Amino acid sequence: MTEENQGTPANSAPAANRKPNNNRRPNNRPRPNPEKQEGAAVTGEKAPNAKPASANSASRNKNSGKNRNRRQSAPIDENLKEFVARNQEAHKQRLNPHYKLDLNSNAKVRITPLGGLGEIGGNIAVFETEKEAILIDVGMSFPDEDMHGVDILIPDFTYLREIKHKIVGVIITHAHEDHIGAMPYLYKEMQFPIYGTPLPLAMIGNKFDEHHISEHRKYFSPIEKRVVYKIGNDFEVEWMHMTHSIIDSSSIAVTTAAGTIIHTGDFKIDYTPVDGYTADLHRLAHYGEKGVLCLLSDSTNSYNTVATPSELSVAPAFDRIFSKAEGRVILSTFSSNIHRVQQAIQYGIKYGRKVCVIGRSMERNLEVAMQYDYLKFPKNIFIDAEEVAHCSDKDVLIVTTGSQG
Repeated sequence: MTEENQGTPANSAPAANRKPNNNRRPNNRPRPNPEKQEGAAVTGEKAPNAKPASANSASRNKNSGKNRNRRQSAPIDENLKEFVARNQEAHKQRLNPHYKLDLNSNAKVRITPLGGLGEIGGNIAVFETEKEAILIDVGMSFPDEDMHGVDILIPDFTYLREIKHKIVGVIITHAHEDHIGAMPYLYKEMQFPIYGTPLPLAMIGNKFDEHHISEHRKYFSPIEKRVVYKIGNDFEVEWMHMTHSIIDSSSIAVTTAAGTIIHTGDFKIDYTPVDGYTADLHRLAHYGEKGVLCLLSDSTNSYNTVATPSELSVAPAFDRIFSKAEGRVILSTFSSNIHRVQQAIQYGIKYGRKVCVIGRSMERNLEVAMQYDYLKFPKNIFIDAEEVAHCSDKDVLIVTTGSQG
């Protein structure tokens, strides 16, 4: 092997015979040629890619850390720094609204439940300051199976008799019996202004009529939701719309000198209610931002981890039943579940059926809902119970009182 082809593979072709590889990436950083660099060193010529050596480079690298420490800091904008502190405080207040409460205040408010805790029914609570008091709901409850001869249970009014001189009003959240059922029994003994939305007041009025105390309707004070009402000197009360199994339900915000108390009333969060009126969560959030002293929340079925379906979820079942039924369709439900009754009647009309309403409470509640335009149906679709026998079974829908579900 000659000196010229040392280090070259024997089977490699001469450079002149090689075909150019067009797919090969160009080498922009060729390896240095030792022979050329050595030749340049001998002759004193500079290598093509050689950089001139700097005498100060080592010194500059050594002192770079010191120069960095001596570098002048950017000026601080005190205005920006102030707003950093403001935003940090805003986060603190947003995440912990209780910071807004004056816990060192000498003002006091006492909450005394007289029924409805740990049980279904008999809901009544007293909110009391040093000089005044208000009642939240006055409900009844139903006896257990072993309470023979007992028709209803009403709360013990003994404490109310003691503070009668302080009570400035009764606040109603909604029209269920366990929240308004004991009103006639209380008003036979003592009377105060009654504040509530129209449907609960109308149903309380019917109860007063049944108990022959219609003159007590003069104590009604209908309210508008999202409006703050001054009740007495110590209470400011606002009603906020809440979805529930009865229409025209409310949550209550009671503001006192000691702070704001939120009473949710009974609720079922329904994002697609039949009437389209969703719960006023925005207004509740408003009070949350302001800071709440105490929350009194409905806890019925709170142990249930499955979300309660929307009332609209029964519509497909109604449609399927009415479309296939060859005989009478009979709906049994709580008379206060106006939206359930409304949907049943709507499907009855759709499939050409007459509607027979049976049961005193069902008749009364449906009549009130239509009188005050909560429901709108043509009157000629309704028939009396005596007329059912004269109609074909496939043309009749019977709506009657029953259980909840």
